[in-house]
Amino acid sequence: MSLFDRLNGGQMSMQDQLRELQSNPGAMAQKAGYNIPQNLYGNPQAMVQHLIQTGQVGGPTLQKIMPMMQKLMGK
Repeated sequence: MSLFDRLNGGQMSMQDQLRELQSNPGAMAQKAGYNIPQNLYGNPQAMVQHLIQTGQVGGPTLQKIMPMMQKLMGK
């Protein structure tokens, strides 16, 4: 299940979800059921590292989110 599928039961358009993800990635990750400390919310790279280190994402999920995170980080 993708991040977008997990959020709002599909009630928001993907574009709206992407805008919200860009403006507040921590809150969106929390809505999707991920556990991320609030002190990491302003740092998408640290958020991804936390998700990997805590085993919340890995394998296929990690491969799916990395392009999105790279866009968020402006790379």
